[in-house]
Amino acid sequence: MKTKTKRKISQSIVAMLLAILVMPTMVTEAKQTEKTTVSSKVIVIDPRGQQEISGKKEPIGPGSFKTVEATHNSEEGATTGYPEYEMNLAIAQKLQNTLVAQGYTVIVTRDSNDVNISNSERAMIANTAGADLLIAISGNTKPGVSVICQTDDNPYNYGNYSDGRLLSDSILGSVIQTTGSLNDGVQESDQEVLINWCASPTAIVEVGSLNNISEEDKLVTAEYQQKMAQGIANGIESYFSQK
Repeated sequence: MKTKTKRKISQSIVAMLLAILVMPTMVTEAKQTEKTTVSSKVIVIDPRGQQEISGKKEPIGPGSFKTVEATHNSEEGATTGYPEYEMNLAIAQKLQNTLVAQGYTVIVTRDSNDVNISNSERAMIANTAGADLLIAISGNTKPGVSVICQTDDNPYNYGNYSDGRLLSDSILGSVIQTTGSLNDGVQESDQEVLINWCASPTAIVEVGSLNNISEEDKLVTAEYQQKMAQGIANGIESYFSQK
């Protein structure tokens, strides 16, 4: 009987030791699962531009007396006349589908070219939704892919710089890898109304220049637009994995 009792005590001690060793691992795994889940992430996508330019001005940031154009001026394809605002919407919708398939909650600021939404109003859509990220799709004035984020000294978004820069670097690297496009770098600027009015980390992805014939040939195709969308989605995944 004493032998059986000692055996039971030994087994209990072993079980307790195993529980002590295994529990931290289980807690760590649970935290990792919580950290990497995407179901609670809200991504707002803004296809820049619209069919009609309002001609109005708005403050460049909250409380600022400096005013700038309230809407984005779109370019057109050098040979096709393909409007940038239409390209931006096409890529945004492909990005939306890709992110939704990955489990994200996605909001697009416009689903038509015939709208009248200022840049600050687009940012407020993200603010109202409590967005984790705001991603804008835009054309570039020169060849290559560039991403714009705020500077470390942005007077409107204190504390957003490190996340905005990480997001921009992650997206740019993934897009270049996926599309093989020319790398035009990350540009830091405090002159973007969309960034200044948005409470969440924001990246403006300039996908290429429709004024450049070789880039235009790619940008007008659904296949390349999907590659661009996939590259941006990969960058968003990379960003969250580093958080």
